[in-house]
Amino acid sequence: MTERCEHSKKRHQGYSLMSASAYVTTAGIAVAEVLEMRPGTRMAVTIVELALFAALLPLTFRAMDARNRTVFVFMAALLTVVDVGVMFTGPAVHYGAILFFIVCTVVAMRMPLAVVLAWDGAAVASLLACLLFQGQKDWLSTTLTFAAGFAAFGAFAFAIRQAQRARAESEHLLEELTSAQGRLRELAVMEERQRLAREMHDAVGHHLTASAVLLDGAARLIAAEPERATRMVATSREQVREGLAELRAAVTALHEGSASAQGLGEVLRALVDVYSQATDAKVTLDLPPDLPEPDPQRKMVLVRTAQEALTNVQKHAQATRVAMELRLRAGSYVLACTDNGRGCSSAATGSGFGLGNLRARAAVFGGSVTLQPGEAGGTVLRLELPSGAGASDA
Repeated sequence: MTERCEHSKKRHQGYSLMSASAYVTTAGIAVAEVLEMRPGTRMAVTIVELALFAALLPLTFRAMDARNRTVFVFMAALLTVVDVGVMFTGPAVHYGAILFFIVCTVVAMRMPLAVVLAWDGAAVASLLACLLFQGQKDWLSTTLTFAAGFAAFGAFAFAIRQAQRARAESEHLLEELTSAQGRLRELAVMEERQRLAREMHDAVGHHLTASAVLLDGAARLIAAEPERATRMVATSREQVREGLAELRAAVTALHEGSASAQGLGEVLRALVDVYSQATDAKVTLDLPPDLPEPDPQRKMVLVRTAQEALTNVQKHAQATRVAMELRLRAGSYVLACTDNGRGCSSAATGSGFGLGNLRARAAVFGGSVTLQPGEAGGTVLRLELPSGAGASDA
């Protein structure tokens, strides 16, 4: 908005300079006409015409600034008619012809090029008619000289007009670009907030859930199996520490998490081991020995998916058997977590913040996450993630 106001201000300054030049030129022509004429009817008519021309100028400039083409054309036509009258009644045709420089310039500032050329042609024809009417012997040279002047002034004004239009368009594009940059910054901030929210939900939430389950189990076993309860409390303490580390990583956004320093197989085995301690369910992990190590970004997607799958089983499944399997098939990592719990409804397969996070992570690499009832009951969470490399199936 500020740039538009500045452009409008500069445009008005240009119009003021042009109108001031037009007024000075008209006043000079009026003085020259009066000095060369004898008092009488012809002099009075010429003075009236010059006064009318001077009075029409500000109205014409106002119509030009208001961008009302109909009013502008009407005012420019009146100026032309009055100027032709000055040429016919004045003592010298070339005085009135000088006023045509003003008219041609004004017309070129607003009308299309074809109209500008037609207007210049009409001015030349009017000048030629006046010269022949007064019997000027040098009519040809005078006509050619003024015709060149009309064309030059018209071309100059038309060029200024095109430059103003190009400048206005460039300023408009700059304003749109600035606005788009602002929107991009807002989107970047929003995306970073969503990323941090996913990290805290998927990582910190998993560790806290595992810790809570471990503590609940330890509370039940502290009297009957104190040694096992002590191990569960120690594991719970470790889970809390890892959760704090994950939280710091998410807030500061300095690294992708604690799993980045370990291999994928080590991380998955650690997750399964913690889950096994927290529940009485039998948990198995099936990993091929020659599984290629994914890049850090894809590894994080696989780890977060495994965490969320085990967390959901802990919270909702009430399962006694959990099987996690990872394979590389057709150039994609396929991670499946199957349990024999109470299953899930069809409505639950497409909802949930955690599931939405997993799908958003996988979608970055062209992958997908599905949550479906198992064939023999329970639930199956499956991740298919393109490996991004030409690795063979494992």
